[in-house]
Amino acid sequence: MKKIILTGALICLGGTALAQEHTLTTYTQLSSPEYHDTGTSGPSVGDMYLRYGEVALTPDGPVVGDYYTQATLVFHDEQAGKSARSFKKEFILPGGSIYTMDFVALDHGKPVEAEHVSEGAIIGGTGDYAGIRGTYTLRIVSSGDSAETTLRYWLGK
Repeated sequence: MKKIILTGALICLGGTALAQEHTLTTYTQLSSPEYHDTGTSGPSVGDMYLRYGEVALTPDGPVVGDYYTQATLVFHDEQAGKSARSFKKEFILPGGSIYTMDFVALDHGKPVEAEHVSEGAIIGGTGDYAGIRGTYTLRIVSSGDSAETTLRYWLGK
């Protein structure tokens, strides 16, 4: 009986070893968003801002993949100048894709400022990233034209 319990404990510990933490930092140039007015004319809930661009693993490094973002307006108060957006992003990398999600409150109509930081969840992946889970931190660099994203994740069960 003790052998069974010990074996079970070792299997459980071995399974946690597979879920080792990884870190991946990406660098992306911020393209101008493509605005899709889906509701009434002008900013309203449901409107989308789409961006496409290239991904590098070092600042000014070679391109290793692409990204796609979709920001959907989920709250809008014109008088207060406030809004909130649901952000979804796909990093398309050589080994597969990583999907992230975040909600961000903003001063509506103003661009995100340099050094803006947001944090969100890694919600899935494909290929080498199948079974991924974790978090990420996105920081707009001081020039305001690119972003550094640090993904902290685990693979496995």
